[in-house]
Amino acid sequence: MNNKYTAMDVANYIVWYANHEPNNVSIYSLSPLKLQKILYYIASEYFKKSGKRLFSEDFQKWQYGPVVKDVYHEFKSSGFHHIAKPKAILEMGEMGFSRKDFDAHILNGDTEFKSVAEPVIKHYLPWKAFDLVERTHDEEAWKAFESEIMKGIELTYSDSELMSAKTINDKRVQITC
Repeated sequence: MNNKYTAMDVANYIVWYANHEPNNVSIYSLSPLKLQKILYYIASEYFKKSGKRLFSEDFQKWQYGPVVKDVYHEFKSSGFHHIAKPKAILEMGEMGFSRKDFDAHILNGDTEFKSVAEPVIKHYLPWKAFDLVERTHDEEAWKAFESEIMKGIELTYSDSELMSAKTINDKRVQITC
Protein backbone atom coordinates (compact mmCIF):
# COMPACT_ATOMS: atom_id res chain seq x y z
CA MET A 1 0.00 0.00 0.00
CA ASN A 2 1.53 3.28 -1.08
CA ASN A 3 0.12 6.03 1.11
CA LYS A 4 0.97 9.67 0.69
CA TYR A 5 2.00 10.38 4.25
CA THR A 6 2.33 8.93 7.72
CA ALA A 7 -0.13 9.67 10.49
CA MET A 8 2.65 11.64 12.22
CA ASP A 9 3.11 13.80 9.10
CA VAL A 10 -0.57 14.73 9.16
CA ALA A 11 -0.66 15.18 12.95
CA ASN A 12 2.37 17.47 12.75
CA TYR A 13 0.66 19.45 9.99
CA ILE A 14 -2.41 19.92 12.21
CA VAL A 15 -0.17 21.13 15.06
CA TRP A 16 1.75 23.44 12.72
CA TYR A 17 -1.47 24.81 11.22
CA ALA A 18 -3.06 25.43 14.62
CA ASN A 19 0.00 27.40 15.73
CA HIS A 20 0.68 29.24 12.47
CA GLU A 21 -0.43 32.80 13.15
CA PRO A 22 -1.46 33.73 9.57
CA ASN A 23 -4.12 31.01 9.76
CA ASN A 24 -5.77 33.03 12.55
CA VAL A 25 -6.61 29.87 14.50
CA SER A 26 -3.90 30.04 17.17
CA ILE A 27 -6.44 31.33 19.69
CA TYR A 28 -7.83 27.78 20.03
CA SER A 29 -6.23 25.11 22.17
CA LEU A 30 -5.09 21.90 20.50
CA SER A 31 -4.79 19.12 23.06
CA PRO A 32 -3.69 15.59 22.18
CA LEU A 33 -7.32 14.45 22.45
CA LYS A 34 -8.54 17.09 20.01
CA LEU A 35 -5.59 16.36 17.70
CA GLN A 36 -6.66 12.70 17.43
CA LYS A 37 -10.23 13.59 16.48
CA ILE A 38 -9.17 16.15 13.86
CA LEU A 39 -6.71 13.60 12.46
CA TYR A 40 -9.56 11.07 12.24
CA TYR A 41 -11.85 13.45 10.36
CA ILE A 42 -9.10 14.49 7.93
CA ALA A 43 -8.29 10.85 7.19
CA SER A 44 -11.97 10.08 6.69
CA GLU A 45 -12.62 13.08 4.42
CA TYR A 46 -9.54 12.31 2.35
CA PHE A 47 -10.59 8.67 1.95
CA LYS A 48 -14.10 9.70 0.88
CA LYS A 49 -12.84 12.19 -1.70
CA SER A 50 -9.93 10.22 -3.16
CA GLY A 51 -10.89 6.60 -2.57
CA LYS A 52 -7.43 6.09 -1.03
CA ARG A 53 -6.20 6.09 2.54
CA LEU A 54 -4.09 9.10 3.43
CA PHE A 55 -1.77 7.02 5.61
CA SER A 56 -1.40 3.33 6.39
CA GLU A 57 -1.69 3.47 10.19
CA ASP A 58 -5.03 2.32 11.56
CA PHE A 59 -7.27 4.15 13.97
CA GLN A 60 -8.01 2.16 17.08
CA LYS A 61 -11.30 2.35 18.94
CA TRP A 62 -10.43 3.72 22.37
CA GLN A 63 -12.56 4.91 25.26
CA TYR A 64 -12.48 8.50 23.99
CA GLY A 65 -12.86 7.68 20.31
CA PRO A 66 -10.49 7.04 17.41
CA VAL A 67 -6.74 7.07 18.11
CA VAL A 68 -3.61 6.40 16.07
CA LYS A 69 -1.39 4.79 18.69
CA ASP A 70 1.95 6.19 17.41
CA VAL A 71 0.57 9.72 17.33
CA TYR A 72 -0.85 9.26 20.82
CA HIS A 73 2.53 8.24 22.23
CA GLU A 74 4.30 11.18 20.58
CA PHE A 75 1.96 13.84 21.95
CA LYS A 76 0.57 12.36 25.19
CA SER A 77 3.06 14.28 27.32
CA SER A 78 1.02 17.44 26.62
CA GLY A 79 -1.84 15.99 28.65
CA PHE A 80 -4.81 18.34 28.44
CA HIS A 81 -2.60 21.26 27.45
CA HIS A 82 -2.04 22.92 24.10
CA ILE A 83 0.49 21.35 21.75
CA ALA A 84 2.75 24.24 20.79
CA LYS A 85 4.87 22.72 18.03
CA PRO A 86 5.27 19.68 15.78
CA LYS A 87 7.45 16.78 16.88
CA ALA A 88 10.68 15.81 15.16
CA ILE A 89 10.89 12.24 13.90
CA LEU A 90 13.82 9.87 14.23
CA GLU A 91 14.65 8.13 10.97
CA MET A 92 16.95 5.18 10.46
CA GLY A 93 19.58 5.78 7.80
CA GLU A 94 22.87 4.27 6.69
CA MET A 95 24.71 6.06 9.48
CA GLY A 96 22.17 5.26 12.21
CA PHE A 97 19.34 7.41 13.48
CA SER A 98 18.92 11.00 12.42
CA ARG A 99 16.50 13.66 13.56
CA LYS A 100 14.09 14.93 10.94
CA ASP A 101 12.28 18.16 11.81
CA PHE A 102 8.78 18.64 10.44
CA ASP A 103 8.62 20.57 7.17
CA ALA A 104 5.16 22.06 6.62
CA HIS A 105 6.00 23.01 3.03
CA ILE A 106 5.73 19.39 1.89
CA LEU A 107 2.09 19.05 2.93
CA ASN A 108 1.32 22.72 2.42
CA GLY A 109 2.33 22.36 -1.23
CA ASP A 110 -0.04 19.43 -1.80
CA THR A 111 -3.26 21.05 -3.02
CA GLU A 112 -5.21 17.78 -2.89
CA PHE A 113 -4.28 17.31 0.77
CA LYS A 114 -4.82 20.97 1.70
CA SER A 115 -8.26 21.06 0.08
CA VAL A 116 -9.34 18.37 2.54
CA ALA A 117 -7.26 19.19 5.63
CA GLU A 118 -7.76 22.95 5.94
CA PRO A 119 -11.58 22.97 6.03
CA VAL A 120 -11.59 20.13 8.56
CA ILE A 121 -9.03 21.85 10.82
CA LYS A 122 -10.82 25.20 10.58
CA HIS A 123 -14.16 23.57 11.36
CA TYR A 124 -13.08 21.44 14.34
CA LEU A 125 -10.33 23.47 15.98
CA PRO A 126 -12.83 25.78 17.75
CA TRP A 127 -14.65 22.75 19.20
CA LYS A 128 -14.00 21.51 22.72
CA ALA A 129 -12.17 18.17 22.80
CA PHE A 130 -14.98 16.36 24.60
CA ASP A 131 -17.56 17.66 22.11
CA LEU A 132 -15.48 15.92 19.45
CA VAL A 133 -15.39 12.79 21.60
CA GLU A 134 -19.21 12.88 21.77
CA ARG A 135 -19.39 13.29 18.01
CA THR A 136 -17.22 10.22 17.39
CA HIS A 137 -19.18 8.26 20.01
CA ASP A 138 -22.39 9.02 18.12
CA GLU A 139 -21.05 7.21 15.05
CA GLU A 140 -22.11 3.59 14.57
CA ALA A 141 -18.47 2.47 14.17
CA TRP A 142 -17.86 3.32 17.83
CA LYS A 143 -21.34 2.98 19.31
CA ALA A 144 -21.83 -0.60 18.08
CA PHE A 145 -18.68 -1.73 19.91
CA GLU A 146 -18.92 0.37 23.07
CA SER A 147 -19.03 -2.55 25.50
CA GLU A 148 -15.95 -4.19 23.94
CA ILE A 149 -14.12 -0.86 23.81
CA MET A 150 -14.84 -0.15 27.47
CA LYS A 151 -13.46 -3.60 28.38
CA GLY A 152 -10.18 -2.64 26.72
CA ILE A 153 -10.48 -4.99 23.75
CA GLU A 154 -8.27 -3.73 20.92
CA LEU A 155 -10.39 -2.93 17.90
CA THR A 156 -9.52 -0.96 14.77
CA TYR A 157 -11.66 1.02 12.38
CA SER A 158 -12.22 -0.76 9.08
CA ASP A 159 -12.01 1.09 5.78
CA SER A 160 -15.81 1.05 5.50
CA GLU A 161 -16.13 2.50 9.02
CA LEU A 162 -13.63 5.21 8.16
CA MET A 163 -15.67 5.99 5.04
CA SER A 164 -18.86 6.22 7.11
CA ALA A 165 -17.52 8.87 9.51
CA LYS A 166 -19.49 12.08 9.65
CA THR A 167 -18.49 14.95 7.46
CA ILE A 168 -18.06 18.56 8.57
CA ASN A 169 -21.39 19.32 6.90
CA ASP A 170 -23.27 16.49 8.63
CA LYS A 171 -26.07 18.07 10.66
CA ARG A 172 -27.14 14.89 12.50
CA VAL A 173 -25.13 16.02 15.51
CA GLN A 174 -24.60 19.71 15.89
CA ILE A 175 -22.66 20.63 19.00
CA THR A 176 -22.05 24.26 19.69
CA CYS A 177 -18.94 25.61 21.30
